[in-house]
Amino acid sequence: MVEVLERGDISFFYRPSVQPANAVEVEPGVQSFFMVLSPAGGERHRRLRIGKKRMPAPSGERLWGRVERVGSLQRVLADQMEAERYVTKTRGERYQPAARPIGEGCYAFVHHDDHTHLVYRIDRPELEVVPEEIFVPDAASHVVLFKRVPPAKAIWTTAGEPSRLDVEGAQLVLVGTDDEPEQQLGIDVLPPSPDAARWS
Repeated sequence: MVEVLERGDISFFYRPSVQPANAVEVEPGVQSFFMVLSPAGGERHRRLRIGKKRMPAPSGERLWGRVERVGSLQRVLADQMEAERYVTKTRGERYQPAARPIGEGCYAFVHHDDHTHLVYRIDRPELEVVPEEIFVPDAASHVVLFKRVPPAKAIWTTAGEPSRLDVEGAQLVLVGTDDEPEQQLGIDVLPPSPDAARWS
């Protein structure tokens, strides 16, 4: 049995590596990679940092993630979308480029049998070229593992709801399972037609 628990918009970003302050061009490299989940029908947004700076491969790869910020879109993105300059004792003045959007689309949390999937499809790519270390397929399905509460010998569990991710500091593991979520779960990830409004 398949039950849609939550729908919304998803956006992917990466922040380029720190550069010398006098660099003429930003060199390739990834400082961090994150996605923003914006559930439909509300003003709540979640910023999730993915530890390996990419999404899991559909071969069953497991990648750790953490909820960094929850709240208005302005709060969630406030410290990421502006470049920074700062001074270090050993390397002098440094330049941290602003985060760059990779793509936007729609997502759904879907309960399937005894576990939950995060499925998404990108329909608005932002960049034609991204650093090689970033892997964000146009569509994917990931089994979500939640941190067990209270703690036990097995740290991760499939038992959990999307609302667990409304707490800053919440951790999860994404397990790559498929790159055709509609076929795998029998649902539409995107709105029903190109002219339809986004989830509201």
